[in-house]
Amino acid sequence: MKTELLETQEFERMSKRHVRALADELTSGATQVVENCVHFVCAETKGLWHGRGRAMMCRRLKHLELPRAHRDRLLRVILERLDSGEFSEQFRDQLRLAMHFDSEKAFAVARRALSSHKDHVRRYARWVLSHQKVADDA
Repeated sequence: MKTELLETQEFERMSKRHVRALADELTSGATQVVENCVHFVCAETKGLWHGRGRAMMCRRLKHLELPRAHRDRLLRVILERLDSGEFSEQFRDQLRLAMHFDSEKAFAVARRALSSHKDHVRRYARWVLSHQKVADDA
């Protein structure tokens, strides 16, 4: 993978192999790799395996100590996706990351999303809220 910051247009053209390689590099914790993965998760690209790659990156990002700006950006983007209903496959991994960063904000957006006219948004909102009791008990 390239070590410089990638642009959204480059993400659009990434193959499954390249997306997987970028996700695999996250285990290094290298600053530029983290930057690229945060940027990739926030760029809602539609390429082959991109949704799965985003899910893999989110699972791995949970285990890294991210700068506040990255956490805030990911949280905002993911919760905006829930609110709008514009998201791709394996969205639960993104929602888990959002709950990891700020469960109260995620629960608040999910409560609001329960009144959405979109069935899939209400379904994901209920799923997020099903974690509220567990979070309250912790």
